[in-house]
Amino acid sequence: MENKESLRTVAVSVIIPVYNVADWLDECMESVVNQTFSDFEVLLIDDGSTDISGKMCDEWAERDSRIRVIHKKNEGLSAARNDGIMAARGEYVVFLDSDDWWNLHFLEKLYCAAKSHQADMAECDIWRVNSLTGKTTCRKVAGVIGKENTLMEQLKYGHTAIWKCLIKRSLFIDHSLRFSNCHSPARPIYPLLLCLSKGWTYVQEPLYYYRLYREGSLSAIPRKETTTEGIQACEILINDIRKHGLDELFDDVLQQMIIVNLSDLSAAFFTQRQSERFTTLMSEYRKFITENFSEYHDRSYLTVGGYNLDRILSSMNLLHDPSGRFNFSSLISIMHSVEAKVVFRHKNRYRQMMLEREMNNQFWRLMEERKPDFVVLDFIEERFDMVAYQGGYLTRSDAFEGCENKPEAGDVILRDSDECMELWKESALAFIERMERDYPDTDIVLVKNYLAEKKGDIYSQEYFAELDEIRKINGILEQYYSFFRKHCKKVKVVEASKCQYYFTDKEYEYGVMPSHLNELVNREIAKMVEECVGI
Repeated sequence: MENKESLRTVAVSVIIPVYNVADWLDECMESVVNQTFSDFEVLLIDDGSTDISGKMCDEWAERDSRIRVIHKKNEGLSAARNDGIMAARGEYVVFLDSDDWWNLHFLEKLYCAAKSHQADMAECDIWRVNSLTGKTTCRKVAGVIGKENTLMEQLKYGHTAIWKCLIKRSLFIDHSLRFSNCHSPARPIYPLLLCLSKGWTYVQEPLYYYRLYREGSLSAIPRKETTTEGIQACEILINDIRKHGLDELFDDVLQQMIIVNLSDLSAAFFTQRQSERFTTLMSEYRKFITENFSEYHDRSYLTVGGYNLDRILSSMNLLHDPSGRFNFSSLISIMHSVEAKVVFRHKNRYRQMMLEREMNNQFWRLMEERKPDFVVLDFIEERFDMVAYQGGYLTRSDAFEGCENKPEAGDVILRDSDECMELWKESALAFIERMERDYPDTDIVLVKNYLAEKKGDIYSQEYFAELDEIRKINGILEQYYSFFRKHCKKVKVVEASKCQYYFTDKEYEYGVMPSHLNELVNREIAKMVEECVGI
């Protein structure tokens, strides 16, 4: 029988679905019961665990009167969360994954932020903890380089994970909102909560620790592959928008939201699917967008350049297909393919795929197969030296240097040498000639990106320590851009480096380096590319 203490109304109900997490549950619970904020209850939803997790839940309830346990048959994460919502007695609810944990001030800071701003929702930044490497990185969830997102920006670009949010329980009850049993169930419900709330606030501090790649997690378990991952969530979102009469509010942003969501998923699935199955998945994504948005006109394109160029193009109002990317490569290698075939081994699956694309010179094969509407280039990857190999050249990129079975290469051609400059010019002319001859209907867009000289946020920036080397490389890149622009009649040029916030995000989670910019300027450059190609 529940005691009277457990029946009283509390400020916050903490809902924790539990399924076979015996190795991590204690760490999670320690971070909860020791919070600096104490007016809460904990609902441990044992979702039919087959290890000792259910017993551990009962033991925690015996130790702390704020904890209640619900044992149920296994129905999945969404059903467990929904059961928690119905059983909760708090004014607010939060959802904590049982293999994650909190900063000890998590509840205090989110609850105080919600109350002080009279907000129905509050959320915070997160720490992403890589279980394989032990590396911890900060992920900003509702802003870029110190600038908070507007509501419309948050709907389009915001991090949709529900576990870093404090949410008024009445939003779920009054609007009959529940988590759906689909791939990525937070994607359809998060934007609805944002728009139905009477206020939303953001704590710019990482207070949630999210464990990546832990053995046995939902994200680590291979899912049964289908051609609808992500589509069901989008269908639910569209239907719920209509159901709640939010069509007018969402009118300008819904298409962009769907495109961003499916582009994000395609980037994740690109390294997980075999080529044919991935192609089928992308075809289904295109079909879904076209059928639901009559004004959408699909355009195909290939990308040759740095990873940051991919980030730029994924911000366009166009489905971004990562199978059209060529990173860690150069015009020299594209025009001087090697004669050998090597199966690369790299600890990073994406980099391995890009190395194999360069080795097998797949650019021209894809050009012939797809005959894309446009090709987008920047020359950031042209900063690397070249190596002679098997009758051709390979780009001595970061990916190449990190390869576990790096091929025995011949002569190294230094990027700042006269020999490399002549080789690059010859390659650029050959590339231009072939594009104009064989693909006259394909536009060429040249995005003039350089290595950023500064890192920072909107309030302040500082120069990179290696400024002299950066400027030396940028001088070479400037010669390349000028040469290409002079000799390519059909090129459309985007002056990216003239944008206001052209610097590296000092807190970019994948590495603060000059070849990366920040998402605010990436979005601005994306609009410039859209204008160039008529999107």
